[in-house]
Amino acid sequence: MTTTTPETSRGRGDSFMHVVRRACSTPAGRSDLRRGLNIVLADLEHPTGDAGESRWPLYTHLMAAGYQPPATANAELPKLLVAALYATHDAPNPRTFETTGTAPEAPFKPWHNLGWSFATACHRGVMTRDSATGTLGYLAELDQTTLQREIPAVVERLRSAKVRIIWPLLLKDLLRWPHQPAQVRLGWARSFHSTDSEETVK
Repeated sequence: MTTTTPETSRGRGDSFMHVVRRACSTPAGRSDLRRGLNIVLADLEHPTGDAGESRWPLYTHLMAAGYQPPATANAELPKLLVAALYATHDAPNPRTFETTGTAPEAPFKPWHNLGWSFATACHRGVMTRDSATGTLGYLAELDQTTLQREIPAVVERLRSAKVRIIWPLLLKDLLRWPHQPAQVRLGWARSFHSTDSEETVK
């Protein structure tokens, strides 16, 4: 078994999000990936064991954009979850957005993880520090499946307040969670309590 490291996870996150942005560059791709959130959440709630047949609408666009599915259906759930969330919250409307195939990721720093997003929310006054601390602490204690179930509501709360989510880093942390949860938790805590993490972003 290959051990997932921060470096390889970051690389996979960046390259996968490039695929996702390409898949979202057509109206049908963006729409189907948005609807894919319900498919992913259903898989998390009640695994079907259908070898990914229910995920076909997502595969249609992701594989055309260069996606290579992993060996097992469960191993790709974090990727499909992040793809669906990006399509729902951040993908430009291809009917109105001029694109050459991808919408580029704005610059970010390695510590711009979920803890940084919560710190930004506090800095902007859209979330109290007690609320942010409580939510992060709750997430930090979850198992992988429950964490993935909770992430959509967390993302909805942050994005509705215009707080940025760094999708490659969120994916990296979800991929690391089964093997390195302590390191992910520590990264969130450091970013949340760091002065730099509270800079505002647009």
